Amino acid sequence: MTSVPLAELALAPLLQALPCGAALLSRDGRIDHANERLCAMMGRAPADVIGASLLSICAPDAEAREPVRRLLEHFEQPHEEEFYLPLPDGSRLPVLASARAVTGDERPAYRLVTIIDLSRQKKSEEELRSQYQIVAQLGNTFLGQAENLKKYSQLLEDRVTERTAELREANLDAIYMLAVACEAKDEDTGRHVRRIRDYAEAMARELGFEARDAESIGYSAVLHDVGKLHVPDHILKKPTALTDEERLIVQQHTLAGERILSDKPFFRKARLIARGHHENWDGSGYPDTAAREAIPVEARIVHLADVFDALTSPRAYKHAWAAADAAGVIRESSGRMFDPEIVRAFESLFARGALPRA
Repeated sequence: MTSVPLAELALAPLLQALPCGAALLSRDGRIDHANERLCAMMGRAPADVIGASLLSICAPDAEAREPVRRLLEHFEQPHEEEFYLPLPDGSRLPVLASARAVTGDERPAYRLVTIIDLSRQKKSEEELRSQYQIVAQLGNTFLGQAENLKKYSQLLEDRVTERTAELREANLDAIYMLAVACEAKDEDTGRHVRRIRDYAEAMARELGFEARDAESIGYSAVLHDVGKLHVPDHILKKPTALTDEERLIVQQHTLAGERILSDKPFFRKARLIARGHHENWDGSGYPDTAAREAIPVEARIVHLADVFDALTSPRAYKHAWAAADAAGVIRESSGRMFDPEIVRAFESLFARGALPRA
């Protein structure tokens, strides 16, 4: 098969436009073109990258070299893999590489390889993993002691109750650490998630939920925006209107949040809230355009709490609204954005001055 020159493929402008590192890789492993983002990611000048062998660049590190060999051995097949990219200073950059053949030929001459920097994600994962290991160690310690406590008197049973409370507090602390990590890009770090917790719990109680269920909705609500870990800073902090493409990226945080939270029963409400807290009562929300009772009630409650807090808190693009003005918007959006029953509960709390405020 005859190789197709890069100029004829007209891929150079496309590679430069991609929001990630990208390269055009020939069958023999040569980098025929690389965009500026990839060169910056690799810490090398374009002249040192373009025309070089991908294997030679990765040669100092056997761990990075093996994924490259697998990529070249199966050139026609789509390939996606995480690995560490060696840098000139001897450090390693965690990346996600995806490769696809440029054409559908039986033996394509080129593959388009995209490289995404995972360093921030890996750092967050490591911090969260460390936090959860602490919680797990506390849990294991408690379980071991609980076996012995069965043999003891009422005094030791009281100690079991105390240990159970401590473990529950440890779990809640882990939840708040994760939530605050998600809000770390905001100047209102910590206070926002606690207000959402208080609003959601108060409205759940007003709606008739048992105290324990209302509290569960409250602490699950603090993880509503956990998916924003995957949204770039320059979009979250943008002081002007978002483009359509940026808005789609932000909307993906609902799905990312659901994925981040584990499938354990303890996080069931949090998963429902993370995915559904931007759904509108009339079906005009996202990501599922669900409507009315098809939206989990926990998500409906947090949706109203989140909007009220967003209106009454300062943002990069606006000043904080007066609480009465924000309450008026909530009232006007009943039956469109919000469940009318939840709006009535909110208005009852607001009229009595019983709505918590951090």
